Amino acid sequence: MFRMLSTLNQCFTARRLAFAVVALGLSLTGCKDTVEVSPDSGNDYYPVAVGNFWVYAVADTTWNLATPSTPSVRTATAFQFKETITETLTDAAGQKAYRLVRAKRLTPADAWRNDSVFILTANQQFVALTRNNARTLELIFPVREGRSWNFNAFNNNSNDTITAETRQYSRIGQPFTTAAVAGSPAIAYPATVTTTNTGTAADNNLIKILNYQQIFAKKVGPVSRKRRNLQPYYYNGPSGNPIYVPGSYFSASVRHETLIDYGPR
Repeated sequence: MFRMLSTLNQCFTARRLAFAVVALGLSLTGCKDTVEVSPDSGNDYYPVAVGNFWVYAVADTTWNLATPSTPSVRTATAFQFKETITETLTDAAGQKAYRLVRAKRLTPADAWRNDSVFILTANQQFVALTRNNARTLELIFPVREGRSWNFNAFNNNSNDTITAETRQYSRIGQPFTTAAVAGSPAIAYPATVTTTNTGTAADNNLIKILNYQQIFAKKVGPVSRKRRNLQPYYYNGPSGNPIYVPGSYFSASVRHETLIDYGPR
């Protein structure tokens, strides 16, 4: 009898051990090491390092002031900009920054002449550009579709508040091809992001057309910039109603910068 009970206990113990081993195996299977791919922050949409440079074909168009009897006259000019990161420095906040020197020439046969100096700040949170003592947030990270921010957050700008949203992301990771300009071929970029001014930084109505768009290519930087500032011309008709003259303006300017070369590659 005792031998039978001992045998039964051994069987139950062995069965419990078998269930425990199976359970442990299932537990280990459910606890496999997994590597979650973190979202792309987007920092490489504007690579910032000493020696990096960008050459742009620039097309400027302006219109002079119209009158009721004389329409605006369009004037177009073309030239090139070269932006080069020449050195690092320490900014007013004690942070590492970069000197960005812009040079200008009218034709590829001309020598580059320094035109202006900007300051770039690049970190894991944003890329900021300082020009004419105004600091603007060009990009913020991580890059997300539809994300908005105040590009004048560092400035005391009457058109903005701390919570204003004046620039927005779109077309994250989408391909983009620049136009063939100034004798340079079209260039296709497989992954880009677009930023567009919004809110108080943009207008699109009968009185004013104001917008600014930049396109950044991954591992390249800014490849296209478009700025429009148009104030359509009008005069008061016999009944006092405004009469707009198509193609005429009080003042108007359009600038399009297209990347035609960059480096180091």
